[in-house]
Amino acid sequence: MLKRKVKIENKHLLIIISAFLILGSIFLLVYKYYGLYENHKQEEKSIEIFFQEIPQIEQETTEEQVEEESKKESVINYIAVLEIPKISLKRGLVDKNSKYNDVDINIYTLKESIFPNEQTNSHVILASHSGSGYHAYFRKLNNLEMEDKVYLYYENIKYIYEITDRYEVEKTGTVSLRQTTGSDITLITCISGTNKQVVFVGKLIEKENY
Repeated sequence: MLKRKVKIENKHLLIIISAFLILGSIFLLVYKYYGLYENHKQEEKSIEIFFQEIPQIEQETTEEQVEEESKKESVINYIAVLEIPKISLKRGLVDKNSKYNDVDINIYTLKESIFPNEQTNSHVILASHSGSGYHAYFRKLNNLEMEDKVYLYYENIKYIYEITDRYEVEKTGTVSLRQTTGSDITLITCISGTNKQVVFVGKLIEKENY
């Protein structure tokens, strides 16, 4: 009789433990997806702020403006926005010297990048993860084809690039890129299941105000 009672109590204890584990797993999933949702909202707000028109006339600062500025402190300060319609990507870029210029947080701008305002021929070089993680912004990059368009919004100008080259390089920690002439944009990501990276190059074909 005592053994049966112990077995019943053990069974009840296992049920309680299992219930706690299930509830804990559900809580972690909800917490994870809520965090991803908040990150997505923050990114959208940062892009929205980037595209806001800068006032031409200085005005006296109001309480509402002070409150709005305090809200902006919680968003990312983008210097440019990358858009690739073919793969439904629209993502902000931080300054290449920013602490947030990290491939595990944002699309990474290589230090060797030369933006359009820095010299006549610009070379913007960007890298991001492939795969399925939240920060794998280049997960669909390999779907690009020749003549697909890439847009870079920078200092009130929309730079329009056309994909003209695709090649693969070994993943060694550094990337050896082909020499180009003229202005271009280079997009780099890893090829899943290999020790290689794929490189797409887009030639600047047009620019317009936005």
